[in-house]
Amino acid sequence: MAHRYTVVMNVAPKDTSIAAEAWKLWDAKAKPQLSLGRLEQLVVDIVCMRRQLLPNLGRPVLLLFAADHGIVAEGVSSSPQEITWQQCENFAQGGGAIGLLCMLNAVDMKVVDVGVAHEFPTGLPIVDRKIAFGTQNFAKTAAMTHSQMHAAMQSGALMVKDAQAEGRSVVAFGEMGIGNTSSSSAIMSCITGHDIARCTGRGAGLAPSALEHKKDVLSKAIVFHGHPTDPLEVLRTFGGFEIAAIAGGMLEAARLHMVILVDGFIASTAALVAISVEANARDYMVFCHESGEGGHPALLGFLGAEPLLSLRMRLGEGTGAVVGWSIVNQAVQLYLHMTSFASAQVTDSVTLLKKQGVDFHG
Repeated sequence: MAHRYTVVMNVAPKDTSIAAEAWKLWDAKAKPQLSLGRLEQLVVDIVCMRRQLLPNLGRPVLLLFAADHGIVAEGVSSSPQEITWQQCENFAQGGGAIGLLCMLNAVDMKVVDVGVAHEFPTGLPIVDRKIAFGTQNFAKTAAMTHSQMHAAMQSGALMVKDAQAEGRSVVAFGEMGIGNTSSSSAIMSCITGHDIARCTGRGAGLAPSALEHKKDVLSKAIVFHGHPTDPLEVLRTFGGFEIAAIAGGMLEAARLHMVILVDGFIASTAALVAISVEANARDYMVFCHESGEGGHPALLGFLGAEPLLSLRMRLGEGTGAVVGWSIVNQAVQLYLHMTSFASAQVTDSVTLLKKQGVDFHG
């Protein structure tokens, strides 16, 4: 392509050379080998991402990108567009599910306007990175120009760079944007090759007839644009500014060897774009939950991702990522601080079994 996103040149894969040492530390804990199940592999993955045998993850930040979507003019959403800006103001003041979850889980949140169709009053803690007052209606034309898409991706990357400069090593991504499940479904269908019906769910809540209308609108839009498959062209054609910002932020976070907490359907669609652009970005992603939104299970399957949780959540905002962080954090704390056989003066059953030829790592 003539137009390419250029912030991230290359993402190095995670460094698996220290995995064996991490497993030795787990095996020294006063417990049967691998008895903490997926929590143990999760921590070893994080050790390899961070390239630190004893990772100090610190306090995560949730970057919540918000934007509006021109496709709502086609009647694909049950919610009026003004909810986007209203919820942004709510989140910025600590409200909503995500505001409370961030407080409960010691996660800092930054609300970032990359394309909300509203002028926010000064004084609100909303980061102004507005590219336009919403995307174009992709039923009639491409959602974004090339320059708009690049600007949105750059906004995400710059927010992540700032977070890393603050000393962050964990970043979660959230979103707010009425109509963004329609964008995500179209992106998923074009990149994965799955039929649009498999990629489309009820969003914030649609009656059966309205869901069929949504599928019909998306199917016709994909045909209208000639079934693009290049990930950035798909993003430009059907995406939202917030989806592009998350994709750009994920690529930058992967380049910086940060731990990426992936939320639900919309964030996973951004992850799909990022991975399609740079496959090694996948190494830095923790898929926190399986959403109740229609296309998410199939998307996770396409990405080979086994989410930490499956709670039928479909709120977005980064809620699943923050709930998932509680699991990630506890796993890392166990790895760092749980008593060992030696310190607890407990017989080392793992070493005894290894001498008998029993080693579950083998």
